[in-house]
Amino acid sequence: MLKADITKAFDKLEWGFLQKAMQFLNVPTKIIELLMNAFKQARVTILVNGTGDGFFYPTRGLRQGCPMSPYCFIMVMEMLTRRMNLALLSNQIRGVRLAPACPILTHVLYADDLILIGTTEAQELMQLNQIMKEFGKASGLQINPAKSKIWLSTACDEHDEQRVQQFIRADMAEKEERYLGALLTKNNSGRRTGNMLLERLKAKLTGWRSDMLSHAGRLVLIKSVLLSIPVFFMSVEIIPKGLIKQMESLIAKFFWGKTDKNRYLSLVAWARICQPTDKGGLGVRQLQSFGDALFLKLVWEMMSGSNKIWVQICSGKYFHNLGFWRATNVVGTSPTWRHTVKMREFFKENVKWHLAGGDKVEALSQPWYPNWQVCVQATRRDRKTMVADLFDFTTSEWKRDQLVHLLGEEATNQITSNVQKPVQVQGLEDMLIWNHTRSGRYTAKDGYDALVNNPLAQDVPWQYIWNWKNLIPKVKIFLWRLLVNGLPLANNLHQRIHAIHPRCARCQEENEYTMHCFFFCQSSRMVWFMGNLGIRVENLPLNFAEALEYITRGMNEDAIRIVCYTLWEIWLARNAFLFQQKNFDPVAVCKKVAAWVGTNGQGPNQTPYEHIARVIVPYEFMAREWQVIIDASWELSNKAGGAYLAYESGVLKWIGMEIYQASDPFQSEAMILYSAIIWIRANTGRQDNPMVHIFTDCLNLVTALQEDNLDIIPSWRARPVVARIAHQLSQEGSRISLHHVFREALKPAHNMANLARRRQTSYQGEPIAMLMMEIGMGMHIEDRFFQQVQERPP
Repeated sequence: MLKADITKAFDKLEWGFLQKAMQFLNVPTKIIELLMNAFKQARVTILVNGTGDGFFYPTRGLRQGCPMSPYCFIMVMEMLTRRMNLALLSNQIRGVRLAPACPILTHVLYADDLILIGTTEAQELMQLNQIMKEFGKASGLQINPAKSKIWLSTACDEHDEQRVQQFIRADMAEKEERYLGALLTKNNSGRRTGNMLLERLKAKLTGWRSDMLSHAGRLVLIKSVLLSIPVFFMSVEIIPKGLIKQMESLIAKFFWGKTDKNRYLSLVAWARICQPTDKGGLGVRQLQSFGDALFLKLVWEMMSGSNKIWVQICSGKYFHNLGFWRATNVVGTSPTWRHTVKMREFFKENVKWHLAGGDKVEALSQPWYPNWQVCVQATRRDRKTMVADLFDFTTSEWKRDQLVHLLGEEATNQITSNVQKPVQVQGLEDMLIWNHTRSGRYTAKDGYDALVNNPLAQDVPWQYIWNWKNLIPKVKIFLWRLLVNGLPLANNLHQRIHAIHPRCARCQEENEYTMHCFFFCQSSRMVWFMGNLGIRVENLPLNFAEALEYITRGMNEDAIRIVCYTLWEIWLARNAFLFQQKNFDPVAVCKKVAAWVGTNGQGPNQTPYEHIARVIVPYEFMAREWQVIIDASWELSNKAGGAYLAYESGVLKWIGMEIYQASDPFQSEAMILYSAIIWIRANTGRQDNPMVHIFTDCLNLVTALQEDNLDIIPSWRARPVVARIAHQLSQEGSRISLHHVFREALKPAHNMANLARRRQTSYQGEPIAMLMMEIGMGMHIEDRFFQQVQERPP
């Protein structure tokens, strides 16, 4: 294996080769001309001591930093891929198989990072050398042997090494050789990568002064910088837990302001800090759980049968004849595969197959029914049984005898009572579903949430506190520390360091706990009474969270801001009294609070309008044909109601009200649209085939149908009904059109859908006067509807 270094890849690329590559890849001629003109018209100057000395025109190379340069370079390197594939097909090179069922590998390529893979036979080495020389001569991209590295298998001997170096004059790779940051040798690679990450974190923290930053500033650096360092490596390496704990210890030390000492005082547990903000934490990621969530993304790719080359390699090496769920650990497997088998168990309770035709789901080795268990001791014939083989599409019933024979009586009962029956709909395929998202697709964020499985009770309305407006971040972090008892008050310090006296330094009467420091101490009482709100604290609850809720109950945003900044200024004045020997002056504290409120958060609260493209349909065009407005109403109990109102030339002709069970609002919108289309096809088809315009406020539904792409649907449960809608629309050609409009334009359908959901009432028929009066509309389509459809947002 040769890790090739391309000399000045972007600077030496020949424009003529790039132009021919684009022509070979069928790039439109106009685009080729625009790109080549942009390259040829560029001028370059050389700065000497900051001064340019004339311009000249370059004749080759791509400008680094230009958005188009990476795409042009990829097209050039695609020519190398085509040449390697041609050499493989003509048996000029053999490549390498990692296992008999694996695809052949000849090269790995990411931009200008290139690895050539082959055997040590002289003929193949000669051909590889010749291919790279030809490519370099044509494109200008030459391999630099001095910076390239050779890596051989452990099965190779000294003669093989000498033969390789005879054709490819490059040095042998070292143990720490990396490609795209990942180690090429896997011996203890996770530990070595973990040590490298630990050193990177230490180097980054060395240049930071935590004592110069507030806790809010440190939190921003932790989330945006420190936690981003290990992300890439943890997605491809298994880092030992001990090293992950050391990394978290470094980050925690920085958060609490001690980067130069081994010991530090942590007033809140790191597990609490790592909780989501709505559960009492600061939303900092737990590295172990986040690393597992990233790794689960790879496991998801294998489970869902991705066509990526690395998935094909893993399949061929570890579970070619068994299937992913039946594969086990065997002696000699890599740590990565052993971890894959371990994490696979997590998916058993969190994924399932959403059946379409059932022809892609193996009945014995795929999780498609409740309490599914892999059947290891099945016969070879039974292993290939698909779910479609167990269902009779003619009678739309399960083949019970075959189910019992294959899975047993208990599993059969669960399938017949709980599993959705397969359906054969054009364009709808079986889909592996992640249970925790509407889209059904696994993401690292959703996996992390499932892994953390927050155990803490929500004893405070945390999200309400974080959403308080016009508070600077450091004050919000201060309030959080107050609520979790994380301030270095004398009583808190005494519990950890007994040498510290727990008494309040201002009054010397009681221990300095949270309520005493901020409310019950005499100097704090004076601040609250003298302030703009005139608050008396004698009858406050003894719990700080309850006291804060009691004070702010019914307050507007300005009053809440005064309360928060009063707490902040009391804390600053207390610290100045304790460490700078300044007097605690209640009048000065009240003035500072007034200054905060007078200079922060002023100005109108403007919410920018979200500009969404909407179809504008002229009134004259619409009024001669059918218009159908639809809407749905949904509640958390999964009860839904929908309504469609059909107008002919502006006159209401038909009303459809339906009730059904839906798992989310999108599914309810799709279901009422399907009902409307069925009615339209049955009742509006005449000899002249009038046009029908359907109006909905569900933009995702309109986009999915117009682009004919089920993958962008936000709710996997709605995929079958959307596929049926697409099939129905395809039968009508362009006669039925779908439009997205303002929500306000659908008020009659919206009111009727709400009525159907609340009363659990269905109706199909001509309009009834009593019903029209109840929802507040007449028999004709209102001019306001067309005005709202036609107007764009301001």
